[in-house]
Amino acid sequence: MLHNKLVQLLNISYYHMLIYGLMPTTLRNSKSSRLRICKVSYVYLIYSFCITVCLFLQFRYMFPPDFFEGYMKNNIILQWNMVVNAGLRVLVIVSCYSLVWLRRQRLVRLYLEFLLYWRMHWPILRRIVGDQTLDNMQLQLANIFLRQIYVNYTMLCCSIVIQYKLLGGKNILQMLVKTFQMLMLTAIRLGFSSLLLLITHQFESVQLALLAIRQRVGSRSLEDLRRIANIHTKWLQLARNAFDIYDLNMATVFVIMFAVNVNILYHAVQYGQDINKSDLGGIIIGDVLIVTNLWNTALVMNLIEHTSNSCNNAGQILRQFTDDRRLSTESQLELDLLMNRIRNNKLVFRICGCVDMDRAAFLSYMSSVLNKVIILMQFDLNRKQELSLQHVNNKT
Repeated sequence: MLHNKLVQLLNISYYHMLIYGLMPTTLRNSKSSRLRICKVSYVYLIYSFCITVCLFLQFRYMFPPDFFEGYMKNNIILQWNMVVNAGLRVLVIVSCYSLVWLRRQRLVRLYLEFLLYWRMHWPILRRIVGDQTLDNMQLQLANIFLRQIYVNYTMLCCSIVIQYKLLGGKNILQMLVKTFQMLMLTAIRLGFSSLLLLITHQFESVQLALLAIRQRVGSRSLEDLRRIANIHTKWLQLARNAFDIYDLNMATVFVIMFAVNVNILYHAVQYGQDINKSDLGGIIIGDVLIVTNLWNTALVMNLIEHTSNSCNNAGQILRQFTDDRRLSTESQLELDLLMNRIRNNKLVFRICGCVDMDRAAFLSYMSSVLNKVIILMQFDLNRKQELSLQHVNNKT
């Protein structure tokens, strides 16, 4: 049902989440190559519990005795940045694993509905659209996800190297703890992107079906149009349900993405002003880390907007049907009702019910990141002036 390339990429995300115990249950391919959801096994529950306990036991290692030693010893801004980032990491761990344990049945029910709708609707979409058109669309989505995987794992590798350099290769235990947590955050980001990608796949399939029906208006086409409108409504409800379940978790992930971007850019300013010393390799890896972090943020925002547009543009496509004079008056009336129903029920990804995630939100996000870095630089300048005045006073 899916292109092999897209299946392989989704498997990367699935196994990454499975290893970290972030899946409510396991998935399995049957002999007929059909995906099915397995009953929650005690083995996986025990394994997931052990992973959860290990992550919670790591909290005491987030603030080791020598936490403020080294390069941040005399910089209170860097110290507070590290405290905030460590606290937000704790918040992400608590929110994500509380979701898996407290809403496990609801998550399993969401996956079951997803597979049920997929099996019900896929034969209809294949008959109307055609296999070749659907394959091309799936390849485009696979390329989008492949780009996201490359950026996330490049960012992960650069973060590990930078952390090793900052810690001086001494505190191996703290290094392992941070690496374990960074891998977990990568799994969460890719898991959310996988969900968005699969929802986008269904809405784009609906769009392709509407465009195919537009080419051949008739009695059979009107019946297909009703089915496609029903498919669109079902997937809209499922997408809203998924967004509602993952709302708080994604809010914490976006907050830590914001804090990490501010922290990385502020570190870049410190190294750019030679306040902290680094070699050429460290500078190159740091530059790659900055680029991949901002690129990853842009990719996530674009994927959210792509998902919303793939759903909401169906109303614009339906509007083209109303200009067709081959339709009867009753068909025109029915078409208007379908168009109004779809256009008035738009998909919006809203964080905590108050912040719409769209292009305007992304621009506000980036301006806020730069604004916070500038404010931190102002604190740095004031601190330098105070230190220089103290130095002068001590001399006199």
